[in-house]
This record gives sequence, structure tokens and C-alpha cells, in this order.
Amino acid sequence: MIFFGFDLKFILITSYMVITYQIIALKYKKSRYFRFFSIESKLALISLHVFIVLSNILLYFWLIMTDFRKVHIILVVAGILICGAGLLIIFWSGYSLKKLVFIPENKLITKGPYSYVRHPMYFGGIIGAIGLALLRGSIHGLVYSFFLTVVLSRIADVEEEDLRAR
Repeated sequence: MIFFGFDLKFILITSYMVITYQIIALKYKKSRYFRFFSIESKLALISLHVFIVLSNILLYFWLIMTDFRKVHIILVVAGILICGAGLLIIFWSGYSLKKLVFIPENKLITKGPYSYVRHPMYFGGIIGAIGLALLRGSIHGLVYSFFLTVVLSRIADVEEEDLRAR
């Protein structure tokens, strides 16, 4: 089924991304109470967060693998380079954080990629998604990347509100 030029699969996958990432935003809105949660509750929330991220990545791969167009070699090379840059930014961000989730409270990280971009992992993910869409020639992937940018910007705003409140 086609709606406004987009098939139902694209609409469902994009809707899933928007809804599930709003759950992550809600988690950040309530995170100031996180320290009062039991270990089991914290692990459940972290597991939910990881599940949401991984399920969205897998659905994105499925989306772009089934929305294939013949692509000029220049776009393929550009896609590989852009995706590689996104992955490099993500790994550099993780390395800079060292302990990822267990950052000392009230400490703002300003070294490494965090000295250039406020949310380098989000930035790297968006860049990587755009690169993969170019590599596959996926219009749906490019549109999805736009929505991903909007959603991750919203989550970043919520995270920053939470940090200011602490």
C-alpha cells in the first residue's frame, strides 16, 4: 500500500522510531528520580533503552535493504565514507566517555568529540544513517534520517533539561 508516495512499511518503521524514542525521552525526563530506583528497575530501564536502539537499527537496515535503487559509484563511495565517518564519531564518543553510562554525576564532558558537538553519538548515528541511505540509494532511508534528526534533537533537548535540573 502506498500513502503519499511512501509505502506502509516505511510509515510503520518511521512511526515505531518516533514512538519508541519518545519513551527514551520520557526516561530522561524522569531520570532525576533514577537514583531512588532499585537495581532491578535500573537494569530494566537500561535494557529497554538498549532494546529500543537496537530494534530501530535493525528496522532501519531492513528498510534500506528493501528500498534499493541502482546507484552511481560516486554515491556508493560517498555513502561508504559518510557511514564510516558516522561510525568513527560514535566510537570516538564512546572512547571519550570511557565508562559510558557510569559518568560521575554533575560532570559535563567537554573533551574529544564533545568539544565539537554537544551530542556526538547522536550526530554520528545520523551521519551513519545518511551514509547507508546513500550507499543503498534509499530515498526512504534519507527521509527516515531526517525524522531521526528531528527525534534525536528532541531527546537531546530533554537530556539537557534534565542536566540543568540536577
